[in-house]
Amino acid sequence: MQARTPVIAVARILRHAWRLGRKVVRAMRADHCPLPLPSFAYLNGEGDMARLHRACQRLDVSRCVTAASWVRLLISTLSWPGSAFMGSVARAVRQGGDVARRYHVPRWRQVGQSYKAAMRHNMNARLFYDFDLFRPDAPSPGSFIMPHELRIIADVLSATSMSPDITDRVAFLRRCDELGLPCVPVLARFDPDGTVAWAEDALQQAQGRDLYLKPADWDDGLCGELWQWRSGQGCWLRHGNRVTLDDIGARARDLSAGRTMLLQPFEPAHPVLRPLGLLGSCSVRCFTLAAIGGEPELVAALTRIPGGWWRAECGPEYGLTARVVDLRTGELGDGVKSRSPQRWKRHPETGEVIAGLRLPLWDEARALATEAHRLMPDYPVMSWDIVIGTDTLRLLGGSPAPRIDTARFPAGEGMNDERFANFILAHCERLGAVAAVH
Repeated sequence: MQARTPVIAVARILRHAWRLGRKVVRAMRADHCPLPLPSFAYLNGEGDMARLHRACQRLDVSRCVTAASWVRLLISTLSWPGSAFMGSVARAVRQGGDVARRYHVPRWRQVGQSYKAAMRHNMNARLFYDFDLFRPDAPSPGSFIMPHELRIIADVLSATSMSPDITDRVAFLRRCDELGLPCVPVLARFDPDGTVAWAEDALQQAQGRDLYLKPADWDDGLCGELWQWRSGQGCWLRHGNRVTLDDIGARARDLSAGRTMLLQPFEPAHPVLRPLGLLGSCSVRCFTLAAIGGEPELVAALTRIPGGWWRAECGPEYGLTARVVDLRTGELGDGVKSRSPQRWKRHPETGEVIAGLRLPLWDEARALATEAHRLMPDYPVMSWDIVIGTDTLRLLGGSPAPRIDTARFPAGEGMNDERFANFILAHCERLGAVAAVH
């Protein structure tokens, strides 16, 4: 027993060193610089956009309340010049050839331009390439609200607001159910600690419907599974195996190690969209903006077409994104894919028309998004993932910190960001989250 004691001690030291190393590497690979550098120019100015940039910098620092958080902050800041340069080089290697063909910008100059945006405007190379800012008519990187700023604002608002927290999928769907909004129900939740929570009528809601099992947060890992109902056999099938609801629950408990898993019914898409999504469910992501005391309004929307290994819905590897180019009629533009400059007017696998297609039940989808924001007015910007079924609409998810860059991608066009900034600052100041920033 005494001989094993040093071995156990060494194993514990190595485990702690491994965990510490992972945290350091994660801090060094941050997607933004948390502390202002002398070279940052986007913080200067008199408009609402500059005020928002300064407010987010201060809010980011104010969230550091422990020594560990300050260490992470300093590591991210000190490593930003090096990590930003390496990111610029990596993007130039992967995507520089296409940019050089389209805009006649050599790779070495691409590295310089994207690195300049990182050091002057805190925009990482991924955003610079995704927004296609090598165009001659491209706007300044400092004129965009960055994704990390929306995350900071959402965290601050969720901490200061008296309304229920909706920052995770389970809390969001629970809130929708409380407000009477149509949403895809959660039949069961499986937590990493072994806790299982079944809905009271889970069996009744599951009977006769396909089910999908997925993580509550795709960042926790790629492990979604679709179970198809066979009415003639009275059971579910996957890879030819017949299972009951209890068997699916056992499988979910196995997958919940280190992550929270959700079991939900699969919502078939509208017949117009079903061929487009390879029999999976296309979802519409609507972005709404709410002024204090005013009505929410739809500012952008896009259709997410499932692809990759996960065909049930738009998961971590959704195949294509098509922006709604006409918010009045719901007409789609060209399909695009992340990290690819190519545009598709037809689906590359099925040949179905994308550009010019008008979304079914579009007026109802717009109304659902604005009504949902009207009932959850504590966040200035929201995104709503809506599944358009045969004759019904259901909310699949939502976020108070939306990836608004997905709506801009790949054109790199702003969406009246000064107005965004004005609304966001007004919400923050109303809740006392940030004093007036001059």
